Amino acid sequence: MTFYKSILLLMGLSMLAALVACGGGSHTTTTPPPPTITVTLSAFTGPLAVNSQTPITATTTDTAGVKWSVTCATIGACGTFTAAQTTTGTANKYIAPPSPTTNVVITATSVTTNTISASTSPAITITGAILADGNYAFSLAGEDANGNYYVAGVITIAGNGTTITAGEQDFADFLHDLPDAINPTGSSIAYTADGNVLITLVTCTRTCPAVPDPFIGPGGNGIETLNGTILPLSATGRTFITEFDASASGSGELAPQNAVASAATPAGGYAFVLNGYDPHPNGFSEAVGGIINVDGAGTISGTGSIFDVNDGGATSPSQTVGSTSTVSPSDPFGRVTFTLVTTNFSTIVLVGYIVDSSHIQLVETSDAYGGTLGGVAFSQGANNGTFTVATAANTYVVGLTGFDTTPGVLQLVNQLTLTAGPPGTVTGFLDYNDLASSSGLNAASSPDPITAAAYTVDPSGAGDVTIAGIADSSGVSYNLQLYLDGNGHALAISMDANDVIAGAGFTRGAGPFAATSFTGPYALNVTGADGTNESELDGVGPVSATGAGETIAGTVDLNWFLSSGPTYPARAVTGAFATTGVVASNSVFTGTVTGVDAESCIIVGTCSVDTFSYYLIDVTGDNIAIETDENQLTLGFFLQQ
Repeated sequence: MTFYKSILLLMGLSMLAALVACGGGSHTTTTPPPPTITVTLSAFTGPLAVNSQTPITATTTDTAGVKWSVTCATIGACGTFTAAQTTTGTANKYIAPPSPTTNVVITATSVTTNTISASTSPAITITGAILADGNYAFSLAGEDANGNYYVAGVITIAGNGTTITAGEQDFADFLHDLPDAINPTGSSIAYTADGNVLITLVTCTRTCPAVPDPFIGPGGNGIETLNGTILPLSATGRTFITEFDASASGSGELAPQNAVASAATPAGGYAFVLNGYDPHPNGFSEAVGGIINVDGAGTISGTGSIFDVNDGGATSPSQTVGSTSTVSPSDPFGRVTFTLVTTNFSTIVLVGYIVDSSHIQLVETSDAYGGTLGGVAFSQGANNGTFTVATAANTYVVGLTGFDTTPGVLQLVNQLTLTAGPPGTVTGFLDYNDLASSSGLNAASSPDPITAAAYTVDPSGAGDVTIAGIADSSGVSYNLQLYLDGNGHALAISMDANDVIAGAGFTRGAGPFAATSFTGPYALNVTGADGTNESELDGVGPVSATGAGETIAGTVDLNWFLSSGPTYPARAVTGAFATTGVVASNSVFTGTVTGVDAESCIIVGTCSVDTFSYYLIDVTGDNIAIETDENQLTLGFFLQQ
């Protein structure tokens, strides 16, 4: 090929390439790069309170949305989200953990490209809840060096939840019945690293200024220390408390006092229950329950009032309340005195501290036989005299504690479904524990179906419900008296020769119940006894339950009375629960708890995995839990508000 022809060929090829480039014939295109994915977060600042719920929104160009995560200074307790994944512009709720923490960073990550994300900055701090200023009624029941003890009283909190300015209380144990004032000097409030509140109360003998009460506190120093967990969803500061010093261990509650109710003299019907000890003649456990109907101006005629007693297995049902019974006007702290004249027990004096229009904490201060009792009363409002077999028909969840006549500590949780007849029948479930199969109650079972042939309501309609012959498949049989307020509470005592137990419970809410029912933050209150000496133990702490994973995690501040501690703060608690089977569909879950067994956790150093049943009260997961193995005795309350 000549040079000239080569030039022509190159020119022709160049022209052909140009034609192709100009659209002639087939051609190729360059794909533009994908749009850059972006993620941004709405403004989100702290600090935040424990268990608070705060909306946060991610805006993203990722059509698949974002995934949410959170990190913090603690391990595993940084909070949760309402949704694990959201689309652009959809608000999500961040639920803060039940315990304080720092360096909280929330991150939204592109679903499509996990290297693209946005995080909150600066890091957020989660602070503990603080008690609002005002008056708070409190109560405790437990054990001191003299045996059973009970406390009820009121304190005044000021300074944005940081100081105690006044108060009074009544203390009763086997040797003492003591009314005391609370001295602002030395009394204090602090908030601990695990989110609990620590309350120090300095007593004065009867009135202040005076020396501290020598029968109260470690070494008789007159000082009580209370440790509390504020219920996470409470709008008022309701708090589970335990005595947290070496002088005693007890469980109870602190709740805001309603100023209007506390200034009024109680009126109308009250369902009440008392638990404790009768030293005569041989030192027996005692349970008392009934209805007090204040049907006059500070007077009690006896109409619509009922008084039942179980004294060491000797039962005295349906005693009358005499017409000379009275209730005093309240003092500035809502303290009232019920003087009850009963058929078999002469005069019994109960001091009550009014919490609100429906709730009074009680301590027995005087009787003819030297008993030591404490308990609670709930107002029936207009319901006194209206109860029938039909209106009593409902499902109740009740936790009871006391002693069987072996003797030994006994705990029991019942779910009782009362179905109107005639006759009114009873079905449901039970779990009990007394640590000894030789007691006649067989080893703890979990949970057992129960039946009873019938239930009856007192003829006056006062709200005293008799359930005789409750039986399970193993041959356990017992009798209960329920005392209804008609407003969601069911108090109870046993009325048979085998045991003396008393407690409080609730009308169960409507279902359906599922694993997700037991989800979110809870305050945990446990009370019980160790497995060797049956020495009192009590604890409170913040925990969280995850229904999707059926797990529990948190901490508990434990007081194991008569141990070397005896207080053990911030003990880690974990747990699990199962939600399958017929029992679970009837709102009883089964599972485990690790961290509240005193002997294994504190002496051995390796916590045992204890079996539990959880009796749900409502679809938000509030429940009464009971340990069902023979490691120790534990009755627990998981409540949100």
